[in-house]
Order: sequence, then structure tokens, then C-alpha cells
Amino acid sequence: MAMESVANSVQLPPLDNPNERAAVGEELQLMLQDLIDLSLVGKQLHWSVFGASARGVHLFLDELVEEWSELADVVAERAVTLGFVPDGQSSAVAAGSRVEPVVVRSLADHVVVWELGRRVAAVAERIRARLGSIGGADLVTQDVLIRVVGTLEKQQWLLRVQLGEKA
Repeated sequence: MAMESVANSVQLPPLDNPNERAAVGEELQLMLQDLIDLSLVGKQLHWSVFGASARGVHLFLDELVEEWSELADVVAERAVTLGFVPDGQSSAVAAGSRVEPVVVRSLADHVVVWELGRRVAAVAERIRARLGSIGGADLVTQDVLIRVVGTLEKQQWLLRVQLGEKA
């Protein structure tokens, strides 16, 4: 679903390739949906975890969910800056997110970390794949994507460490 435009071109920041404005807006919308859904999946896993390391994983998930919410806000604010109204409502997230849902049941701590790591990696890879094309249209938006990917990849590393994998 396309984001609605809130301003005319005179009020908008110029893009390196103004013909790509709609594509940049769509990419920001997709990224917003994935980040919101990642935070929802993180909360679901937060409630589902059990095992010897459950407390540490539980607390770590709170930190991750907070970081994803902050990143979603940065993405949404960039969309607004470019003249789009982002849609972070549950219906839009459910329709557009590409994050794989999790099974709703109790899960062992190591399974939670593994499942979350796969989803974080998938979101980071999707965003990384768009860096070049977004950079060709708007370097400022590319910088937002770089920030998001950098944060997600750091989280991947921290999740790998919890599984005992080498950095």
C-alpha cells in the first residue's frame, strides 16, 4: 500500500533522483513494517522463553524490542520528511511485513535466540540489498538504511554470541 503524500514538491527536500521519490517512500514503508513486526515477534518470544538462560534472554529481548521501536521511528520520520505518511497500524504491518511469524508456544532459550537471529538476519539482508538503489535516489535515506543495517548486524552478532558461536 502506497504512503500518502502530505506536501507538494516545493516543500520537500530535493532528492538526487526526484523520479525515485515514490520508490524511496515504498522502501521506507516496507522497512517500517518489518521493524514493527520484528518488535512484535520479539515480544512474543519474550513471553515464550524458558530454560536456564531464560531470564537473560528475556531481558535482552526487551532491549532489542526497544531498539527496533526506535529504528522504526527514525524510518517513519524520514518518510514524513520526504512527504509521505507512513502506516504502522497493525493491519498494514500484517499485510506488508516480510518477517516470518513464530510458533505461539513455549520455546527453549536457545531456540528463541536462534529463531530471532534468523529473522534479524533476514531483515538486515533485505535492507542491505536496497542500499545501492536507495543511495542512487537519496543519500540521506541511504544513511538511514545504513544505520538500521548496522544496528541489526550488531544484534546478529550479540545473538550469535549467546549461542556460543564465534564472532
